[in-house]
Amino acid sequence: MIETRIARRYLWSARKRRHTAFLSSISMLGLAVGVATLLISLALMAGLQGQIKRRLIASSPQLLIEPAGSPTIVDADAIVAESKRLGMNPIPLVTGIGWGANDKVRRGRPMRLRSAAGQMRSDSDILVTRDFAAALSLNVGDTVTVVAPRTRLTPFGPMPVWRKYRIDSMSPASNDEQPVDAYLNLRETESLFGTGGKPTSIEMYGSEDRAEEIQAQLAKQFPGVQVKTWKEINRPLFLALRLEKIVMFVTISLIIFVAALNLISSLSMLILEKRPSVGVLRTLGATERTILVIFLEVGLLIGLSGTILGNVFGLTISWAVNHYHLVPLPVGIYPLAYLPLTIDPSDVLGVNIVAIILSVIATWYPARMASQLDPIAAIREEA
Repeated sequence: MIETRIARRYLWSARKRRHTAFLSSISMLGLAVGVATLLISLALMAGLQGQIKRRLIASSPQLLIEPAGSPTIVDADAIVAESKRLGMNPIPLVTGIGWGANDKVRRGRPMRLRSAAGQMRSDSDILVTRDFAAALSLNVGDTVTVVAPRTRLTPFGPMPVWRKYRIDSMSPASNDEQPVDAYLNLRETESLFGTGGKPTSIEMYGSEDRAEEIQAQLAKQFPGVQVKTWKEINRPLFLALRLEKIVMFVTISLIIFVAALNLISSLSMLILEKRPSVGVLRTLGATERTILVIFLEVGLLIGLSGTILGNVFGLTISWAVNHYHLVPLPVGIYPLAYLPLTIDPSDVLGVNIVAIILSVIATWYPARMASQLDPIAAIREEA
């Protein structure tokens, strides 16, 4: 197109004008720095979030079966058999809330109990978290009294169900949405909460890729239970990570916006120098739209050059830092040995679209002013 050829000629001839060339170079470098910064930041966030998601997949069940309308899962045996047939590893669990107390110091608090995946050495042993033990001044070997949220009938009337357990060991506090304070044997937990040998939930481990497929089959075959995938279990965390990424994208995009504003000054200087040429083009039949398109393409060429340069720097730095582990992390403080950076094609596409759109928006006003120049007055200036 004739507009593109003229735009390239204008941009090429601007290099002979030091001031105009300097402003164009600053605009281009500003866009490059903004694009590269945003790409590196998004790659860093994608790498860290990818590590978080992988750890969640490894630690959380791929499927969670919970009862609907009853405290326990009635068809637990059939669900376990069907899940094994589908290639999953089911683990029936019993969870509940009771009251834990240290009789020596006469102190107690609510506690969430859960059946342990493995077997304790004895039914009278209990594993508690360090936070719970510290709250009740307990230590390994001490005895904790657990009161269940149910009663039993005795000759003296209804009495609460309670038992004493010896603390076998301690574990760190869990990071679950509903943290567990203590663990018991499955058989002992069923007896304490009176579930009649039925679990209150079933965790299933296996391939996360088939989680939705198996969820649909189990939900159709057993309508009396709720089936959640690992994505639904960790939905609040995933939403928080997504929101964090959006906020960072918008915030760092302001750097690109500020750099795009420099296009206004560089394009304005170019228009002042090309006023006589614009007047000649108008007298030769060029319309306002033609002049508008010419200077929009000039700004777009500067923006594209800065965007491409920013992509080269940003993607190269991100790849090198991740591939060669250029940013090591202290061992023992962080769970990662180095800072991970992951390049997401959708993030790269989004950054490029934002950079180009902001470049066009920034050049719209000076290009519009150039299209409205009086051709007679512009030619007189050359004379």
